[in-house]
Amino acid sequence: MALFPILTEQRIKEAMEDGAFDNLEGAGKPLPTDDWAGPDDPVTLFGYKVMAEAGAVPEELRLRRALQEARATWRESEDPAERDRLMAEISELGMRHAMAVEQRRRGRG
Repeated sequence: MALFPILTEQRIKEAMEDGAFDNLEGAGKPLPTDDWAGPDDPVTLFGYKVMAEAGAVPEELRLRRALQEARATWRESEDPAERDRLMAEISELGMRHAMAVEQRRRGRG
């Protein structure tokens, strides 16, 4: 096993024992999953959450949100020209999102 995960787990256990997590906002409530559904890896999931709280959103997550918004707008639109434009946007966003996911999977993101 790699050293970093072992050290990370040790630090988390120490912080728990010291009560560092006792009064956190949302304590005792389930974690929201809608924005964090992508990564299966809990370390990546935690990293995304920390970055989002700091105001830095990973490209993969930003693209997924933009894709969701474009799809919702497409569903609501009744103008054929607007729907065509949105479909092109959805295609591009989908491709860029897939590339960002692949980069993260390969450890480059």
